[in-house]
Amino acid sequence: MTAPARRDSEPGQASFGPRFVTAVSVGSLLNPINSSIIAIALVPIAHHFGVGADATSWLVSALYLATAIGQPVLGRLADRLGPRRIYLAGLVTVAAGGLLGYWAPTLGLLVVARVVIGLGTSAAYPAAMSMVRRRSQRSGGSAPASVMGALAMAGQVSMVLGPPLGGLLDALGGWRWIFLVNLPMAVAGVVSALLWLPRDEPYEQDGAGGGGSLRDLARNRPLLVTYLRNAVTFMATYGFLYGWTQWLEQGRGLTAAVAGLLLMPTSAVGAVVSGLAARADQARWMLPAGAAALLAGCAWLPALDGGASILSLCLLSALFGVQNGLNIVGNQAAMYRQAPPDRIGMAAGLLRTSQYAGAICSALLISLTYGERATDEGLHRLGVVLTAASALLLAGTLVAAVRTGGRRTRVSGRR
Repeated sequence: MTAPARRDSEPGQASFGPRFVTAVSVGSLLNPINSSIIAIALVPIAHHFGVGADATSWLVSALYLATAIGQPVLGRLADRLGPRRIYLAGLVTVAAGGLLGYWAPTLGLLVVARVVIGLGTSAAYPAAMSMVRRRSQRSGGSAPASVMGALAMAGQVSMVLGPPLGGLLDALGGWRWIFLVNLPMAVAGVVSALLWLPRDEPYEQDGAGGGGSLRDLARNRPLLVTYLRNAVTFMATYGFLYGWTQWLEQGRGLTAAVAGLLLMPTSAVGAVVSGLAARADQARWMLPAGAAALLAGCAWLPALDGGASILSLCLLSALFGVQNGLNIVGNQAAMYRQAPPDRIGMAAGLLRTSQYAGAICSALLISLTYGERATDEGLHRLGVVLTAASALLLAGTLVAAVRTGGRRTRVSGRR
């Protein structure tokens, strides 16, 4: 009975030092960066294989479908088998998928590579959340804001860093480098995990399998609302990310590299906002503010045309950075608070599943509104649909915020 107490009291045993934060963040970068890096490559890939935008949209949907299935499954495996070993297995799979994508001679094999990458990258975030929860329980406290903020920033910054990185890689070596870049990133993740992440230890389980866990989570109404809100948010976010960047190249006539650079304000502003939001004392108005920023950004899209100035495009990019920071931190904090401790990996995986369910919807929406080419008219149609969705999202979050009344909601458990 005294052994666990001695272990918990060992110096640094349950601490959240910079090495731990760095290690869990490296792997967590891979899924969102792979989800967005392909945006810049869709046009050159279509040219290479002689297909239209409707065919290359499978490169987007394939990763999201694999992720939507893989995240909760691997999250549950992390809860039951140990998060570190699942984390490492995922990184090895990512490297294999990157090599396959670099070599793939057909569009079909390229889609298969995206599936493999999607499954591999599905391990990191739920495993990271499981490790954070276990360390918090051993220390007798809650996860520091710095840790939760780092994971939120890893997701949202890498999501918008993907297109600029994709544009740079395309300019340097062609679109195939977008797949090859997974290899050094996966190696860095493996090395940091082996050096800095704690070995898996026995963890008490309630004996419930995946089906029982899903039933328990399905009865958690606040958590289900968080998942739905997250899905709608990311349908609009990825609709902007993919729809806008394709329009910048085909409608505005910019190069892939320049289109990628125009997303840098999203990344920079999002990083600042998410860092500040993770340290906020209350979250009551964080999600309504994020929904309002999203609505403003979506409503701007129908007003754009081929003559839009670079300054206006930068301002629009920055506005989407504001909503990214607020919404990602707010929804992650809600999930962490609402999920049962012994199912946090699966719950975190389902949060990402809801994210990519929204992304799948956005890919289908772009295909319907754009067709073969991203024109001004197609962007306007896309903008109208996204504006309507974000207006409904804002209304829902305002109602929820009012119902909470004066109850204080912690964004993350700061010590």
